[in-house]
Amino acid sequence: MRAPGDETALNMATVSGQAGDLLSDFCGAIAGMRRELGFGGIGPRGMFFFYATVRSLDPKQILESGRMRGGSTLMLVRCFPQVRIVSVELDRDPTDAAIAEAKLKPYSNVELLYGDSREILPRRLQAGDAVLIDGPKEFRALKFALRLLRTGKPCVVLIHDFHRDQPARKFVEQHWPGAFFSDDPAFAVHLRELNLRLGRDPDSKHAVAPFVCLPAGLPAPYLILLFRMVWARAVSTAVGKISRLSRRRR
Repeated sequence: MRAPGDETALNMATVSGQAGDLLSDFCGAIAGMRRELGFGGIGPRGMFFFYATVRSLDPKQILESGRMRGGSTLMLVRCFPQVRIVSVELDRDPTDAAIAEAKLKPYSNVELLYGDSREILPRRLQAGDAVLIDGPKEFRALKFALRLLRTGKPCVVLIHDFHRDQPARKFVEQHWPGAFFSDDPAFAVHLRELNLRLGRDPDSKHAVAPFVCLPAGLPAPYLILLFRMVWARAVSTAVGKISRLSRRRR
């Protein structure tokens, strides 16, 4: 396992460089899985980026924040069969919970929890863990990631739904130089090949919700990053309110 604090580079070049070798293993792991349409979540292309990023880090545990119907969790347990998966879902909707639990019942390497992951996962975090955040979103997700990375324990934190037009992404692009994103063109060639192997149009223009990858460590002292983040969120909120008010007056 790569210990926290190891300065071995984790960046788009290394992830993209090893993705081609991992593609067959990934396709084999998710073979036969059917995605439930209409429920969003992380699809195979998004999960392949997670897999290509995390596989070489060899975590003993993966923490997942946000599960819904368990599609992403099922891919995790199949892609990382020797890794303990701890998955937390905030909303205990009876239908979603029943579907997720039925999907994951055959697998012994997963633990399904309910509640606020911001309270539960810090207590479960161990040295060398990989973390996947699919809820909360945007600045709340980034603040959660910052809190976890501050401990020095995670080998990496990945946040889903980090779109180019979001203030939170602009903040990371400005203040987190080591971060990289799954919608980087350098990774697109692997997603095209994945589509081919899954029997899909390799040139599909269907948008994939991107991940941001935050490697171990912080690019600046915790309190400085937190202050910058709080300020950036306040500014984006104020700008949004002014914009909405302006549109109403028109």
